[in-house]
Amino acid sequence: MKLSRIILVLALTLGMVTQIYAAQNNPFELAADVIEYDSASGVMTGQGSVKLTQANAVMTGSNVQYNTKTKEAHVTGGVKLVQDNAVMTAEELLSYDNNHIIATGGVELVQGQNTLTGPQLDYYADKAYAVINQSAQLTMPDGVMTANKIEAYLNDNQVTGTGNVHLVSETRQLDATSEQAHYYGAKGETGKVILSGNARAVQEGNVLTGNKLTLYLEDKAVNAQGRTKLVIQPQ
Repeated sequence: MKLSRIILVLALTLGMVTQIYAAQNNPFELAADVIEYDSASGVMTGQGSVKLTQANAVMTGSNVQYNTKTKEAHVTGGVKLVQDNAVMTAEELLSYDNNHIIATGGVELVQGQNTLTGPQLDYYADKAYAVINQSAQLTMPDGVMTANKIEAYLNDNQVTGTGNVHLVSETRQLDATSEQAHYYGAKGETGKVILSGNARAVQEGNVLTGNKLTLYLEDKAVNAQGRTKLVIQPQ
């Protein structure tokens, strides 16, 4: 199971947003069919084929409003954010104090062959924390993780999935479910995933169930705690 890779993809795609905020002190360029700026209020608006460029990040949409005093931004109409090989699309994007962004409406983050989707993504730059609170899905070539809620703590290299967690890898013949999943990506060491709450893992026909299962990613070892049941299929 390459769950470590699944989580890494999540970190990379959200890292795109991090980089944009890291570049927030760089000048940005606004192009649109119509641009208005009120120096008294600090409100700048762009309408029609909006294009915002800052460092190596480019955001497009139909309309944008940005208040230079409150640092609040609102972009609507098929928002698309491109940086390096990562692309985020959404119907709408709000930004507060150059720190908290809310992307809504069929949010999709794509990097290479990997895709993270959900109806809304919240990201807090100061905490390096991101959350999708509903119907979150992370798809990669050899696996899919879905959960009611996915949280990413980027500085700590940790990800939590809560509610109806489901991991599927056809390549690795693995199907696992639980109420909650915690991923710990130890730097320079082997990472692990802890499935808790009615945990169940099926691989190559063998079934392991328990209240808490710990999956060690590199050596494929599993540690079970609490009352556990293992069913092995004869070879």
